[in-house]
Amino acid sequence: MNKRTTYYTGQIITVPEGTVSIASRAYAGRPELISVTFPDSVREIGSGAFADCTALVSVFLPSGISRIRKDLFSGCTALKRMSIPAGVTSIGEWAFRGCTALETVEIPSSVREIAAEAFLSCPSLTIIAAPDSFAAEFARKAGITCTHAGRMSAAS
Repeated sequence: MNKRTTYYTGQIITVPEGTVSIASRAYAGRPELISVTFPDSVREIGSGAFADCTALVSVFLPSGISRIRKDLFSGCTALKRMSIPAGVTSIGEWAFRGCTALETVEIPSSVREIAAEAFLSCPSLTIIAAPDSFAAEFARKAGITCTHAGRMSAAS
């Protein structure tokens, strides 16, 4: 078994290069955690890995992941912005539930599935997506404001 050391200083996690996966709920419930950085070698982040990290404000997701799993950032009440990497195809149930400070999520055109309650209780959310994308359609149907191509459109 190839073990890797994750550098955790109490407030910042830096996942080392060569790490391929993060276990479900690996860092859940750590109120002191404010920042997480992943190398591009990470291909999978388990469900709820960062749930209820109430001080988490900065996350740089790796380009190699293909989905945002269930409850991944649920309850991260300080998280303000998220950029989903190109290549991600789905956003799971309650992935950002209760992220009450979440203002913007950039969603690439590669996303073809978003669970109905992925953004439950995110009152200030604006989705940034291409105008003809699945994410823009999702935002419209869910009543979430969507910005694209330099203009903003209120959901109807």
